[in-house]
Amino acid sequence: MGIFSNKIDSKKANKYQTRLYSCFTILVIVNVINSWFLDWLWLYITTSSVLVILVVFLLKTPKRDLEEEWKHLEIEKDEAFENRVNLMMMNDRSDVQAIKYIRKEKNLGLLHAKQYLDRIKESKNNKSDL
Repeated sequence: MGIFSNKIDSKKANKYQTRLYSCFTILVIVNVINSWFLDWLWLYITTSSVLVILVVFLLKTPKRDLEEEWKHLEIEKDEAFENRVNLMMMNDRSDVQAIKYIRKEKNLGLLHAKQYLDRIKESKNNKSDL
């Protein structure tokens, strides 16, 4: 996988990230050994430069992975659960309480629970328009 190529497969991305972490670890060890025993300036400058580049790639990689995960997450429809959430909303529960309930029951993150609630509200509005 090239350095600047887009992520196509999550397994390849995990392998890419693992390689970055391995290189990072090896370079830190080489840098420590150099500072303790060898004290070669050229080796210190080279390993430090490569470490900075690796840190940039490591900081950039999780962001790219998260963006891909948000696109592919599909929450399955559960009619009974959606009816319970609609009942909560009809009983004047706040969106925050509904989102907490969705997070607890569906084991979702905050953003996904909010998107799920928005989808439930939208489907409820579409049904009432008919």
